[in-house]
Amino acid sequence: MKLLVINPNSDDSFTALIGEAARKAAAPGTEVLCESAPGAPRFIETHEDDILCAPGMFELLKRHTDVDAFVVACTCDPNIDALREKTDKPVVGAGEASMLFALPLGATFSVIQTTEGSVQKKRELVRKYGLQDRCASVRAIDEKSDAPREEKLAAAAMRARDDDGAEVVTLGCAGLAGLDKRLERTLGIPVIDGIVAAVKLAEALAARGSFTSRRGKYSGL
Repeated sequence: MKLLVINPNSDDSFTALIGEAARKAAAPGTEVLCESAPGAPRFIETHEDDILCAPGMFELLKRHTDVDAFVVACTCDPNIDALREKTDKPVVGAGEASMLFALPLGATFSVIQTTEGSVQKKRELVRKYGLQDRCASVRAIDEKSDAPREEKLAAAAMRARDDDGAEVVTLGCAGLAGLDKRLERTLGIPVIDGIVAAVKLAEALAARGSFTSRRGKYSGL
């Protein structure tokens, strides 16, 4: 089995981090390719960023026709619907996968973002997937704090657990990949890494020979 993990931004160090996390999560025998979207912004936060990274994402989709499934390694799931219109192979978003993995593990989940500016965008994504009744909150780490990032992440997640009633936490940025287990030990509740969730879901869908039912395909019925 072969997966293409698409980093929608153009930060190669970010792509290396995502690729490492994806390969660790993959089952033996799964080949994982990880590439940045050509010409994309260095960070995906706004709707404008989604538009700007789209051409590069489509280019990767066209270039890698031999893979069994695609993973969009951004928890805002940019351009996910458009990509699904262009291929019948499974296209899995890290945001959607992380929320779906949270559902069997607790009654409510919270998403922890790395910037305050991305909070509203993630709330919109939660509503898109119809999961607002299961989402306790979307919180951001304290960007003004001088504490190490992992400490800021833990503090935000503790507030989600203690103040918002979250029973599961999902990491709202692919750049937080690899922190799930350490944070889980600190919090005492499940923590979902979107890259891990997306890779495992993509493997499962590809293994059963799943295909995407593209919008408009059956418009004549």
